[in-house]
Parts: sequence; C-alpha cells; structure tokens
Amino acid sequence: MDYLLHHEIDVTVVAARPWGLEVESGHGTRGFIDNTKSPAWPSGDPQDLVGTVLHAVVIDDDRDPVRLSTLDTDKRIAREKRGLPF
Repeated sequence: MDYLLHHEIDVTVVAARPWGLEVESGHGTRGFIDNTKSPAWPSGDPQDLVGTVLHAVVIDDDRDPVRLSTLDTDKRIAREKRGLPF
C-alpha cells in the first residue's frame, strides 16, 4: 500500500473531473484530490493538469480511493502529527 495517513507522496494526475483530480502513485495506486484541496485547480480547463506531478499528503486512507491534499496547511498538520518540523 502506497498511501499511509499523514504521509506525503508524489502523485501524477491521470484524469480531471468537475469535482477534483484522479491521481496515481508511482506504483499505480489510485487516489483522489478534491478540487478544494488543490491550489493547482485551474480557473480554466482542469484537463490541462493531466500528466502533472503533484506533492500531496494523505488525509483519509480509509476511503477508496484514498483522499489526498496538496494544501500547505494539510501538509503542515500531517508533519506535526508525524513529529516533523514544518
């Protein structure tokens, strides 16, 4: 399993939906980033993000697909949970 709660991972956008981004880890594991959890979410065509690599943090590993966030605030919270400096 690639996705562990509060851990950070680089993912590639494989599809854009009106509600967010479908992403995939380097091992092929799927995840999802809600459009409210991505500052990369464009005001234009979200399909332009397909193929983009994003640095994300796992915010819910109980869902299928797991939920991730690229927001700095979520990364900071996850680092605090892991006992790391932010």
